Amino acid sequence: MNWIILTVLAIVSRATYSLGTRLLSRNVTVSPITLSFLLTFTTGLLVLLFNPLVGGLDFSGVKSNLFTLLLIVITSVVGNIVYFAGQRKLDAGVTQIIFSSILIWGGILSVLFLESTFSIQQVVGMIILLTAIIMIQYKKGKISLNKSAAYIVLSAMLFAFFQVGSAQVSSMISAAAYLLITSFGTAFAILIIYFNTIKKDYAPLRTHLKSTVHNLFFASGTSSLYMVFSFLAYKNAPDRGVVVVLLTSQVILSVLFGIVFLKERRGMGMKILAGIMAVIAGILIQS
Repeated sequence: MNWIILTVLAIVSRATYSLGTRLLSRNVTVSPITLSFLLTFTTGLLVLLFNPLVGGLDFSGVKSNLFTLLLIVITSVVGNIVYFAGQRKLDAGVTQIIFSSILIWGGILSVLFLESTFSIQQVVGMIILLTAIIMIQYKKGKISLNKSAAYIVLSAMLFAFFQVGSAQVSSMISAAAYLLITSFGTAFAILIIYFNTIKKDYAPLRTHLKSTVHNLFFASGTSSLYMVFSFLAYKNAPDRGVVVVLLTSQVILSVLFGIVFLKERRGMGMKILAGIMAVIAGILIQS
């Protein structure tokens, strides 16, 4: 499949995932640590279904990329936890706007580690996209950065490392091996480190089991689709760094989804304008 189509599918999946995590965080009242474990473990179960579709399970190349894969898992562990901690007091749209600071980190890391080069036209596209993000975030003469927002910025930085690391190993290991290592690796690392916290949250989960399962599978399903499509986009793109940057445009789609599905209609006109700018930016970055 064409890398541009794969990137678009990854963007849509990631934007839908933002709704899923917001609903999960709002409806399942346990710690961010437990939410991160549940999400990544369930995602691991779901990606098993994709193994036959992405070439089957093949662990060749894993050993030679073990250090990079370890870094990917570490950034995923910490990134997931601080992301859930941050979005607790933020709506889905604002969370994704702040998270889009990943654009800056992703661009820098792509140049440093993927040897990506961006044309003037692509740089202009990145500036337009960043301007669109700042427009939505700008209120009352300033851009505020409270504790929750700081957590999201930190998670964006960590997931930029995750994206670039994923892009780096995409040509050397199979998609199935990547999906299993990143999902189950993250889940079991969280379980081992925070076993007592997860055990403590078990009782509240049992009392709302049906709601937990519904929210969990929606978030995990969209997460697994994003992982599959983004990894395949990295694998097929002529410049993996361009995919890293394009994926950040999901923030605008997340905002629009928030308006439609979560009724986050404050500042709707500005959000829509920013969405149009993001489309223009995406065209420039892709070209």
